[in-house]
Amino acid sequence: MIGTERNQNLSPTRLAIIRLLKEWGKGTATQLGKALGISRVAAHQHLDWLKEQGLVQVKVERKGRGRPAEVFSLTELAQEQFFPRRYDVLAFTALDEVASELGDKFLLRIFRRYREKLTERLRSVKGDLRERVQTLAELFTEEGYLASLEETDDGFVLSFINCPIAQIARRFQEACISEEEVLTKILDIPVTSECRQSAGSTCCRYFIAKPKGKVQNDNATRCAQKPNKEVV
Repeated sequence: MIGTERNQNLSPTRLAIIRLLKEWGKGTATQLGKALGISRVAAHQHLDWLKEQGLVQVKVERKGRGRPAEVFSLTELAQEQFFPRRYDVLAFTALDEVASELGDKFLLRIFRRYREKLTERLRSVKGDLRERVQTLAELFTEEGYLASLEETDDGFVLSFINCPIAQIARRFQEACISEEEVLTKILDIPVTSECRQSAGSTCCRYFIAKPKGKVQNDNATRCAQKPNKEVV
């Protein structure tokens, strides 16, 4: 069954093409047109649109002495968006087994390694604290966290509006602990967690104190407010 997340943006014919390419693995405009009862030209027009959207890819194949044919298949984007994947079930099962067999400390090591992989690019980043924090926010935005950054007199407020692993974080607090630890390690200065989505807040928010700065006691006020800065 094709997922419904993006169905409303596609015509029934284009949805049928996606379904057929999923079943067949690949197909030509001629094959798809014949299966759908439309002309090859019409099928090709639909395929061109799907290609522009990043949902299908094309490869030229030659069979025998005949003319090379364009063969279409689904991209990974289409696979992810239109067909259900249950990575969460696998992740929960694996993490439950790790916690049960090896303990919470080993589970924390796994989350630390996950965070470190996300931030490996930052290890060679140069610049002052402002530049490094800005780069950090941009990196997390690329990873789906929708990061926003606000500079105050005494430091920086880094907010993650979205958590790509929210379901896991709500069940395993080690995910949040490791995030704070890795941010501190990367920036080489203390990073303080002010609020977390896993605890019911609208975002995950961290305060990064400027060197020799004094953290003011306004954490509760910041956590009660929604981010008002542009997402980077």
